[in-house]
Amino acid sequence: MNGKRIIAMVAVFFVLFALLQARLVGLSLNTQSAEAATVQSSCLLPLYNGRAQIYDCRMQPLTGVVTQTFALALPGDDSYARLYPLLSEENAALLYGTTSAAPSLIPLETVEEQSKDLYFFEAPKRYYEAPIAVHTLGYLDQDGNGVSGIERCYDDLLAEGGTRTFVRCTTTAAGGLMAGTEPELVEQQGTGQAVQLTLDREIQRICEGIALEQLSQGAVVVMETGSGKLRAVVSMPTYDPYRVSDAIKADNTSLLNRAISAYNVGSVFKPLVAAAALTAGIDENVVYTCTGAIEIDGHIYHCNNSKAHGEMTMQTALAESCNCYFIWLGQQLGGEAIIRTATLFGLGRVTQLADDYFSAAGNLPDAEELENSGQLASISFGQGRLLATPVQIAAAINTIANDGIYVGPTLAEGVVDADSGKLLKAAPAQEMVRVFDEENCTKLQQMLQYVVEEGTAQRAKPDRSTAAGKTGTAQTGRTDEDGNELLDSWFAGYYPAEDPQYTIVVFADSTHQTGESLAPVFARICNGIELLEE
Repeated sequence: MNGKRIIAMVAVFFVLFALLQARLVGLSLNTQSAEAATVQSSCLLPLYNGRAQIYDCRMQPLTGVVTQTFALALPGDDSYARLYPLLSEENAALLYGTTSAAPSLIPLETVEEQSKDLYFFEAPKRYYEAPIAVHTLGYLDQDGNGVSGIERCYDDLLAEGGTRTFVRCTTTAAGGLMAGTEPELVEQQGTGQAVQLTLDREIQRICEGIALEQLSQGAVVVMETGSGKLRAVVSMPTYDPYRVSDAIKADNTSLLNRAISAYNVGSVFKPLVAAAALTAGIDENVVYTCTGAIEIDGHIYHCNNSKAHGEMTMQTALAESCNCYFIWLGQQLGGEAIIRTATLFGLGRVTQLADDYFSAAGNLPDAEELENSGQLASISFGQGRLLATPVQIAAAINTIANDGIYVGPTLAEGVVDADSGKLLKAAPAQEMVRVFDEENCTKLQQMLQYVVEEGTAQRAKPDRSTAAGKTGTAQTGRTDEDGNELLDSWFAGYYPAEDPQYTIVVFADSTHQTGESLAPVFARICNGIELLEE
């Protein structure tokens, strides 16, 4: 009986074994089941998030130019150990701490010859090694979302525009590559849309290089005269868009875009007072005798260093930046005329530069405030509660260069097709309106050219061209650690004087520099642009 049971059990075992073998053979011959098993052991590793590019006015990329190498780290082989020498300290610590039983992509600092048999993949880095137009472009958070600048304004469009890439691996249960397979790139197409700015990459680089040498805190703005398009926008100090936390910790205001922030204006406002006077019919040759000081309702105002300029016309007063002349002129005009002109020239109001991208409004006192004689005296030479941004000052001076036509400054061409460069959606339309009659504008142009040829801005003259402009040195009421007053200093002008192509503003924030010291910076920018266009 026992023997029969044993024989029966053995028979049952062989039958079950045969059925199992048949099932395994069936599975091996079943293509669909084999594919399903492969899918189950396949993983997609994100390589590039596909964020669309940002281009300059010539469709030259401002992002995504340089690439970074990633290595495929596979559990279960020696790739982890062999990657350590190629990693930054931060990424080495990340790799050391991983417990994943799946492949991963590790960014490398370098690729050495002996590591060539590992798997490497290239992906665009978002920004240049020496980032360009940092404050304009803005930066991303750790999840790749736009936080500031153009990255924020066009975040959704940029996020959906480019081609996402992944590395697909077919893996074993242990996480290594399945025998006979290789990792492969997989692409996911985006909308193909990108953003084109008005910036000119070469002009931007010239201005950034000069600003790095000449401005510890400040801004440079270059505006194309006829179109109002901003060809360069620089703010100093700059920051690393990959290490924004360092700028926050440093608390050095490097994240502030000074080009679109408001500051004390000073004497670069005087051309607008002159424009108001000419519009009101005041003769540019009317003479006022400057004694170095002027009394208004018991308060005494001084020219710089109390210098007595003597007999001044409107032209010589601009050339010598005579405060007393313009205070006297302001008393003749009244506050309403000055405010009306300043408003027409773009001051005291928010300036839209692109979709959801604005320059600050600054501050323009109203006519009621200027019924106070002291406030009227102060604004007449650019002081008091008057605040404006470098972009606003560029647009105001550009109005003079542009024969009295105000053109709203713009930073964006619009949305383009990344492959063809075709404009799909234009940026918001610019304001364009005559605010100053051409005859009087010609007079003011001649005065500003005289400032460069004979006045306080002689060092602003380019090497091979002519220029016109105005210096400005504004008191701020702020002091340094030694108690010395800090200044907001300006040079605003355009070149060539006879046929203006570019309006340029150079600004220094909280400095001991005067506006006169910024005139050579203007000249260097003109020289650099001229060399580009030869």
